[in-house]
Amino acid sequence: MGHRVRSSVFRNVLLQLLVAVPVAWVWLPARADNLLGLYVGAGVGQSHVRNDLSTFSNLNGFVQNHTGWKALAGIRPISFLGAEIEYADFGHPGVSGATSALPGFIYSADVSQKAASAFGLLYWPLPVPILDVYGKAGISELRTRIHATASCAAGAACTGGPIASQQSFTDARFAYGAGVQVKLLGLAARAEYERINESAGSPDLYSIVLAWTF
Repeated sequence: MGHRVRSSVFRNVLLQLLVAVPVAWVWLPARADNLLGLYVGAGVGQSHVRNDLSTFSNLNGFVQNHTGWKALAGIRPISFLGAEIEYADFGHPGVSGATSALPGFIYSADVSQKAASAFGLLYWPLPVPILDVYGKAGISELRTRIHATASCAAGAACTGGPIASQQSFTDARFAYGAGVQVKLLGLAARAEYERINESAGSPDLYSIVLAWTF
């Protein structure tokens, strides 16, 4: 019950942020400058999708590389502090093979992980105006979906029929990351790493992000 309450509170906070950002976007151009440092961006990179699959005991966890992407919006009202909201899709990889837990069976499994996150950012003071180094920490609502099947291999003598398992869970979890960015006029290019701390398997993402400051 506790994780459901945390997820509900997180969804309410995230919804308020998602409403506030477009309002600020409309309001800020009417000002002399962008006082909040509002920016939007998107990125793509390599993710690691992780989860402990309990359906077949010999899998010993699911860890697969995949292409991930994310979209974000943030503010930087002062030079060393900022805040950001983000949606990340870590990908949907799959695996297959023989399983010793079920003699004669072959399995296939796929895992999808997605997250909506809210971060605080701390920028390291540097004497180079076009360069930023930063760390970030916050909370993510991580959604994991697992689909697994096992069926008798051709010509094998199996006990029992096909097995199928579908699992889905959502929880609020601590998330963190770090990055470096180079700025030119209103554009910024980032190289960034982030990870969500999940006991059943922590997904992470190495990404290149392009952002635009209004």
